[in-house]
Amino acid sequence: MKTLREWRSYNIFLLQAAAVFTALVIGPFACTATAQALLQIGLQAPEFALNGIDGRQVSLSQYAQDKAVVLVFWSTWSANSSRALKRMEDYYKKYGDKGVKVIGINADNQTISTDDLERIKGAVKDLGITFPVLLDKELKTFRSYDIIALPSTVVIVKGAIAYELPGLPLTGTEDLFDYLAELAGEPARKKAVSVYQPRHDAIADTSLGRKFVDKKQYAMAYPLFQKAIEKDPKYMRPYVQLARLYELDGKGVEAEETLKKALAAAPGNVVVMSELGYVQTRAGKVREALELLKNSAKDESYPPSRYYLAYALGMDGQLKEALALFERAITENPYASLAYQLRAEVYEKQGMKKEAAADYRKILELTLKIKS
Repeated sequence: MKTLREWRSYNIFLLQAAAVFTALVIGPFACTATAQALLQIGLQAPEFALNGIDGRQVSLSQYAQDKAVVLVFWSTWSANSSRALKRMEDYYKKYGDKGVKVIGINADNQTISTDDLERIKGAVKDLGITFPVLLDKELKTFRSYDIIALPSTVVIVKGAIAYELPGLPLTGTEDLFDYLAELAGEPARKKAVSVYQPRHDAIADTSLGRKFVDKKQYAMAYPLFQKAIEKDPKYMRPYVQLARLYELDGKGVEAEETLKKALAAAPGNVVVMSELGYVQTRAGKVREALELLKNSAKDESYPPSRYYLAYALGMDGQLKEALALFERAITENPYASLAYQLRAEVYEKQGMKKEAAADYRKILELTLKIKS
């Protein structure tokens, strides 16, 4: 049983940790990586230069003349990573000489120890992987590509992101490999895989708007997001960014309306459904949020929907179900600070200060590693 002084110490820590987290991690936009995920089609692929497990450096730019580059982000602790790597190895053996290159990017830890390296090499050898496997030390590439789950696959064509798949969902994985087979020159196995490509000027406006937000020049960002939506109403990224900006300005009603307009333009879009459910939970509309989030969480292609749903369940008092979903989400991506933040809020609501404090400590640990 804790003394009054011990409980006060926990309360002080919780307040300090939450303040630091907000300032360092959330910043102007809460969970920007999540907001951008699955909305990156058409964006320029970030450059990287990483060392492989064989010690040789590999950069994205050295593949500029190839038809496409497939990046597979993975880890030894991710249950589905070995399946993803093996499936991609089969593809690489068949189509590696067709102009489609494959690169594995390991994201086991922020820093790679000698033991980590031996474990990674062992996994690659056991799986018979022959394409390059790189070490993402400090997880800079993981973050620059806004990876939200491991494994994740990103396809780059002509220097731009053309396709992305978080996790290894059954239907989504088959669609991915149909797309990759077509890239390699195979005839369509079924109805042509349609990959939406947003207008370039809408992408440019949205990217510029993001830069203004990063500089806290919000008045300059609003019209750019709005123009992007007008230019390409089917492009979801500016809707999400605009909603985030409204949230920042304390305009929760406008944020919700923006996401509802996005959902009307793209019915069933799992990202928008998830983001809208999250905004509604924040606004106290938990019952409405639960209906949306339960539907979006059925789609295995957007892992954050699970910790959004967990948060709504927790706010609704369904603690057991919430904690189980949080655990699954964090297993998929233990670097997702927002998952720990939302779970900490649920713990606080339930008076579980010790557990909340542990999650805030984890957030600070992640933050310090990112900033170092």
